[in-house]
Amino acid sequence: MKYDVIVDCYTDEPSGLGVPPFLSVHSRYIAGALEEQKRKYYYLTIDDLRYSNGEKHNKDSYNKRIINTTKNKDNVFDILNNADNIYVVMGCFVKYEYVSAEPPSFLEVEVLLRKYSANKLLFYSLGGNELTRENVRKTVPQGLFDEIIFGNTYNYFIGEASNKFKPNYDRLKNIAISSATVLNQLERPLVMEIETATGCNRKPGCTFCIEGMRGLPLQFREIEDIVSEIKSLYDNGALYFRLGRQPNFYAYKDCNSSEIEKLFKRIWEECPNIKTLHIDNVSPHNVNTPAGIKITEIVAKYTTAGNITPFGIESFDPKIRELCNLNGSLNDIHESISIINRFGKDRGNNGLPKLLPGINIIYGLDGQSEKTLDYNLNNFKRILDSGNWVRRVFVRKLTSPYGEQFDKYTKDKLDEFKNWSSTIENDFTIPMLKQVFPVGLIIKDLRMEMYKDSDSILRQMATCPVRVVVKNKKLKLDEFYTVKIIGYVGNRTLLGEVI
Repeated sequence: MKYDVIVDCYTDEPSGLGVPPFLSVHSRYIAGALEEQKRKYYYLTIDDLRYSNGEKHNKDSYNKRIINTTKNKDNVFDILNNADNIYVVMGCFVKYEYVSAEPPSFLEVEVLLRKYSANKLLFYSLGGNELTRENVRKTVPQGLFDEIIFGNTYNYFIGEASNKFKPNYDRLKNIAISSATVLNQLERPLVMEIETATGCNRKPGCTFCIEGMRGLPLQFREIEDIVSEIKSLYDNGALYFRLGRQPNFYAYKDCNSSEIEKLFKRIWEECPNIKTLHIDNVSPHNVNTPAGIKITEIVAKYTTAGNITPFGIESFDPKIRELCNLNGSLNDIHESISIINRFGKDRGNNGLPKLLPGINIIYGLDGQSEKTLDYNLNNFKRILDSGNWVRRVFVRKLTSPYGEQFDKYTKDKLDEFKNWSSTIENDFTIPMLKQVFPVGLIIKDLRMEMYKDSDSILRQMATCPVRVVVKNKKLKLDEFYTVKIIGYVGNRTLLGEVI
């Protein structure tokens, strides 16, 4: 019997994660579609291909390019040589330094796959409109892929390839359940990314956002469809889940707090031993409302501790906020931070606050001036003075809709961006880190994720987890530990000792 092969080269979208320790919906839904068609398939990662090509670990550091291999790693050549189709999944929006993974470039994919004769298709998760998609096509090595597909991967398999990003939630229901079979080929535990909705509840949205370029209406998956998908994954061994892949979790069912509470209740009824249940993006303008306050109370109650509401604030500069149509007023932002803290600041059983806000800041937006950094710093000071906590700050450059690899910044601009990053880190991020993670804090259930330079790096299986380094000690990969915080390294890394 012939078969197909999924090669996961990882995805990282503004509204969805798919770089280990996360498993994207894109690869998983291909698996589900093939399972529905009773088509045999193998799941490989780019790490498997590198491993089969001779890459190794060394005694002082694991090679993060080959740490996410699957159970198929020793049979890569045979699997690819005899495949009918090779489905490559990739598309990272931001060029990020991941703790335990390294997404490949197109050139590396070409080097590793060129020799195989199977029909090769690229599923590229980014690309908001035809112009951006054309830029991707020009960048991909000529002749490597027989076809390039954008948008929802499962549409290709149900005869709806022309719809690209348009969801087909009626058809997805069974595909999502069937996708759980891919877990049988994994070696390491992963966080399952779960899609709850498509589209933004603000029209028009932020001027630069990829969601606006896709132009899709807001559509929600039904509660029982989401629960059935999670239950199927749970029954196949998954214990870590993130309700992601949407621009704004609070918008679910038109900000209906009763429906959101029902969703969480049903998940826990069906899967009582889940270890992580977190959410993703949240818009401040939907927090600072009566419905938003109720939703915050529900999220803090039903999700596991260490959760975060990443706010796409992007800039505190009033001119930028107006030009780019950013969501919410400055009052909304600060009040939303207070609301999240009101319900989420208390620590859970693992030692982490139950639910805290996160802040995203973008360098390079329309209207940026020499005053912009000061606006950001003044508002960060306001947060510090308020006594509220923020779990993390992510400062990044404005990225093209088809990925950061297409960006072109001058040296002066890159230097200015580095100054932004270091100033925000020193003035806000590190002082806040010390409040949220004080010396002496005991944190439970930290997974040993990476060994580097004779140190072990541990993180929670979670949304935007903080890094904890245990110096000069090689802990067991993928085991979970209790750690006491003893110091700090930079803006997102703690020093710890195992207790």
